[in-house]
Amino acid sequence: MSDLDVIAAIRPEVPFPTSVELDRARQRLADAIVNEMNVEKTLESSVPSTAVTAVHPHKRRRWGRVALAGAVAAVAAGLTAVVVVPGNSAPNRSSDSPPVVHLAAVQFLDKAAASALDQTASPPLSSQFVYSETEDPDGTITDTWLSADGSSSGLSHWTAGAASPDAGTSGGNDLGPSCSIAQAEATGCTPIIGYYPDLPTDPNAILPYLNQVGLVDTANNPSYDSLPGWENNVIGKTVSELMASSYLLPAQQAALFKLMAQTPGFQIVPSMTDAIGRTGVGIEWTFEGDAGAVIFDPTTYAYLGTRTWPGPVDFDAPYDGDALVKLAVVSSAGALP
Repeated sequence: MSDLDVIAAIRPEVPFPTSVELDRARQRLADAIVNEMNVEKTLESSVPSTAVTAVHPHKRRRWGRVALAGAVAAVAAGLTAVVVVPGNSAPNRSSDSPPVVHLAAVQFLDKAAASALDQTASPPLSSQFVYSETEDPDGTITDTWLSADGSSSGLSHWTAGAASPDAGTSGGNDLGPSCSIAQAEATGCTPIIGYYPDLPTDPNAILPYLNQVGLVDTANNPSYDSLPGWENNVIGKTVSELMASSYLLPAQQAALFKLMAQTPGFQIVPSMTDAIGRTGVGIEWTFEGDAGAVIFDPTTYAYLGTRTWPGPVDFDAPYDGDALVKLAVVSSAGALP
């Protein structure tokens, strides 16, 4: 039994600390770490930011692998995008502030990694498709089919929800030419696949792999190390994308949790509602004054969704985001589980 388990058994009624209490404790811990290690870190702050233009949700649908090719191109061009959360956000810090270690987030993510390793693996066959169903706050449903190995074109279909201005209308499209991992490495095309068998189970190897196959571009982007929060933004969005539309082996899921846990800057929000009203635990990050979060089930640690709102933080803004309703392996594009 760990110290945390003992504490929980003795004082189960102790509530989560307030954000003010957490901020003070985090700052004390960060100062102690910096003093002990005598580490100095200076981040450049001269790289200009680029405004993000919001895309109507019924035109963009969920990011998924559908829009990931465009996202990679934007990153390569030096553009920035972040999901914004109306809610508790970590305080803005100057570019020369020490990295903050959020212990509560680390503890949750470590438990999530351990839970993932208890799952059984049932990877798809190369001829199968990974099906995902997501829902927007207005009730719009998006169904996506991704070829397991990228050898066949995927498919996406959406139906506008009851709260949408164009309620009841539907649309869909072929996701374009297929692109397998081998093709991505050989030609530079963006893989549009539902299963990454070679996605590392070592958290330190995940970003190099994603750069290698073209899902992210951090290795060659000069702004990567100079913008505070940029790494969290890349990792947070990538974890959301993979968990929302790909089949992940238990060890791969654990590695993604561990990658987030070992990256300073992620903060826990104990109670956060997803797009369809489910309450989970948010793992939040900030980037250029905005914030984003990935939401997990507080008991099973299953991925619930993401909260997004492009533009400046607006606590009165309507909630935007996507909730994962179903993820399954099917025999063909268009087939339902």
